[in-house]
Amino acid sequence: MTSRSLLPRQGSQQRTAGAALRIVGASLALTLSCTPDDAAAGAGLRGDDLVPGAADALAGAAGLDAALRQEAALQAAATIEAAFLLDRVGVLAHDDFLGRDNGTPGGLAAQAWLATDLANQGLPPLAAAGYALPFAAGVNLCARIAGSDATPTVGADGITRPLRDELVLLGAHYDHLGDADTPGSACKAAKDAADRICNGAIDNAAGVAVTIAVARALANSPGLLRRTLVVCLFDAEEDGLLGSKALVQALQQEGVAGVHRPQVVAMLSVDNVGSQIIPGELSSFATDAEFSDALRAAVHAANAITGYQTWPVSSFFVGQEGGGRSDHLPFREAGVPVLFLGSGSGAEYHTPHDELDALDQSKLLAIARHAVVLVSSIANADARPDFQAKPSPHLDDGRALVSLADRALAASNPLKLNDTQREVVATFRSQLQGWLDHPPATAADWKAYQTQVKAILAAVFSFVGGHGGPP
Repeated sequence: MTSRSLLPRQGSQQRTAGAALRIVGASLALTLSCTPDDAAAGAGLRGDDLVPGAADALAGAAGLDAALRQEAALQAAATIEAAFLLDRVGVLAHDDFLGRDNGTPGGLAAQAWLATDLANQGLPPLAAAGYALPFAAGVNLCARIAGSDATPTVGADGITRPLRDELVLLGAHYDHLGDADTPGSACKAAKDAADRICNGAIDNAAGVAVTIAVARALANSPGLLRRTLVVCLFDAEEDGLLGSKALVQALQQEGVAGVHRPQVVAMLSVDNVGSQIIPGELSSFATDAEFSDALRAAVHAANAITGYQTWPVSSFFVGQEGGGRSDHLPFREAGVPVLFLGSGSGAEYHTPHDELDALDQSKLLAIARHAVVLVSSIANADARPDFQAKPSPHLDDGRALVSLADRALAASNPLKLNDTQREVVATFRSQLQGWLDHPPATAADWKAYQTQVKAILAAVFSFVGGHGGPP
């Protein structure tokens, strides 16, 4: 398949007119490969640390065996280049899109540009009428990459279908907040700030770029996926997850392009990727992992394969009980196993400072390549992921916080902590390490462990004013 070239030019941005606004973003030098040593900051995991079932997360049949599919996924991941990602972030986060607020001229221009880009990447639309799936507050854009496995499979609804008619959904919202001068806008700019536009490079032009890159890499690997991959770019997320809610409602009722809710075996939302909550920290998060043992295992397996550390953590890592804050939530509430792939919300979150230069480019590339392996493993697994309506605590929350504490306590003092703050972090770390060394053995122990994890997270969010920390 061929794609339209978005040729980057060093240090410049060019504009062209047209229905689908095309802006060539600034080219930024970046190494296009990411070694395990460079990318797995704070990994701390060995092969024998994988949760039970991790190997099964990549099990496959029908044509290619598991090892060949895994190798094919790695080769597909390696085709993603930093320039492809940065060009799309540069386009979507340009001032000409006026912050991409849904329903505004900037939001509509972004929508048109994205529909053109999806077509240029050779991604077939989900619906016969095209990519656009309108709803009351905006327009979602959805594409489909057909699975290849015709093995008859009994679905979650008891209906027997070919395995390829089950699907994994990968999504990212493309809307943002507009400008600070619009009444009711959540764009936070100082009154005397010259820049009034919240361009949303990290939130969520980066997530859109990763989603398109993953879809393109897998579409260019015919036969790799056993199940179908549906890719959706959601509108009106910032207004209360309206785009994803509309899609879930349609799937539950009349269906969308012949697809109904029971065919959706997993949903991954890519949102706020490429940020740094601690300077130099390369690892990232996959929240809501407590709701599916299989998806948590799949994250660990992808970590081991790629060398990039994504922490599968609980939904409350977003800073509120029950999770949320991205388009995975309506799917989870409908009983779909989900993961929220994010890097955390830095100081630039929902401000005009969320620009291309706030993005950690090497981290974004590592996340995109990791996502190819993760998505393909879920699409190729023999069994659908489980869904735990009443999830249990797990030690990955503690492992993630210990790793972040180690980074915060590094000799370089990346957070510029004073002696008292460093002592508090060291105490937190010691308490959590105690649980990791001597795992909870009773229900009361697990409750005490989770209570301590939540208390530490609350302290983290208090320290950073509610913006830093996990997604």
